[in-house]
Amino acid sequence: MNAPEQTTLDRTEWQLASAQRGRLYGWFSALYALEVSDEMFQTHFANGRFAPFAGLGELGLTAELTRLDTAIASLRALPLPRLELAADYAQLFLLDAKTGALPYASAYESEDAAAPLYGAAEARMREFLVAHKLAIEPGFREPADHLAVPLAFMADLAERDATRGDIARAAQDQVDFLRSALLGWLPRFAERCRQARPQFDFYPALAMLLLGFVRADALFLDDVAGSVRPAA
Repeated sequence: MNAPEQTTLDRTEWQLASAQRGRLYGWFSALYALEVSDEMFQTHFANGRFAPFAGLGELGLTAELTRLDTAIASLRALPLPRLELAADYAQLFLLDAKTGALPYASAYESEDAAAPLYGAAEARMREFLVAHKLAIEPGFREPADHLAVPLAFMADLAERDATRGDIARAAQDQVDFLRSALLGWLPRFAERCRQARPQFDFYPALAMLLLGFVRADALFLDDVAGSVRPAA
């Protein structure tokens, strides 16, 4: 999935790009939904690298990937790396806004670090889900504006829209959602991950990679929405 100055896609190319993008959004969602499991640590952090995201270097995110790989390498040198990562997850995402980086859009709706949760951003995300006949899994007991939810929504949307008749309209709808539900607060979330200073750099590095990916994807979708080559 490249993002050149102007992107023209036929239907097959759009379907391939949609599948790749959907997988990436799904992986990001899983990493924020829960602490990294033993199985995920073994499969995703193979040989000291973040295996699923190797292709993101094509989007100009080489520095972000290198930073993440460095953080993973430092974790793998420890006797119990997954437990160390779980401690950072708890510090950042499960405690409070003053010492962590709460993964809720409503926590960033104002400049106030103590902004209340369950605000307008949560209501908007619930409306998106209802409009698309989706629901949060019963076992995921978080508000709808938890970062994992819009990321999972994008994964589902990319899969659904892969076969949609109007590619330009599908791309426009997706980029509109990114701007409404993610891009307005992701930069502040990434900065909070840095300011919270967890023991390891994995989650701050992951946040910067996510931000870079979403920004690149928005540019890609803008290009597709503006210039689509009809199928032969």
